[in-house]
Amino acid sequence: MWLLILLATVAHAHNYVVCVGIADYPGRQNDLRVSANDAMAIQKIFATNGHSNVRCLTNGNASVAMVRKAMAETFSKAGVNDVVLFFFSGHGVPNGFVCYDGSLQYRDVVAAMQHSKAKTKIVVADACYAGKMRSTSQHDKSYGTKDTNIMFFLSSRTTEKSLETPFANSFFTIFLERGLRGGADVNRDRTVTARELYDFVHNGVVRESRDRQHPVMWGNFDKNMTVIKW
Repeated sequence: MWLLILLATVAHAHNYVVCVGIADYPGRQNDLRVSANDAMAIQKIFATNGHSNVRCLTNGNASVAMVRKAMAETFSKAGVNDVVLFFFSGHGVPNGFVCYDGSLQYRDVVAAMQHSKAKTKIVVADACYAGKMRSTSQHDKSYGTKDTNIMFFLSSRTTEKSLETPFANSFFTIFLERGLRGGADVNRDRTVTARELYDFVHNGVVRESRDRQHPVMWGNFDKNMTVIKW
């Protein structure tokens, strides 16, 4: 009886995902080329997976208020055995992400996740100098990461830019997409773990960027935890 309950729980584990991508900022001087495409690419993966609840906000729809609302509504639906994931592609600032109309603070994302029951929580950032998320948290006691099971997967080191490409997506999102689709599943168990995803994405980005960009993974999490299961 208990085995049946356990199997049912595992089988019905879901991903609750909010994807944000901003290429078209107000005016023209801050526009990017592929960030909205990045968010839609990650949305498509989880929608295809069939075990996911996904919200995707791009360009003018990705205001600070709308992103906060999407996180609150989506992450609150997750159960203990589910996964909550926030993906952002766009401009970054030292303490946050640049939404269409202002800055979304790192602590806002962490707070939204802390209100979720899910044990597995993931932040993926494809933004220039994304590694600052790590250094910022070390000096901000209100950031809360030491007591929170959150995995941060950041597209670049503190001093690096996240490179766009001539293709539809950035280097980081190209390999993230491939990895989540199964490319990172080295043991072919139809489960992509944090360690598998990091190794696949990191090696691909470093190689294709010719050692100019180095993704980093950081936080208080189990390296063997499931990111996505097929």
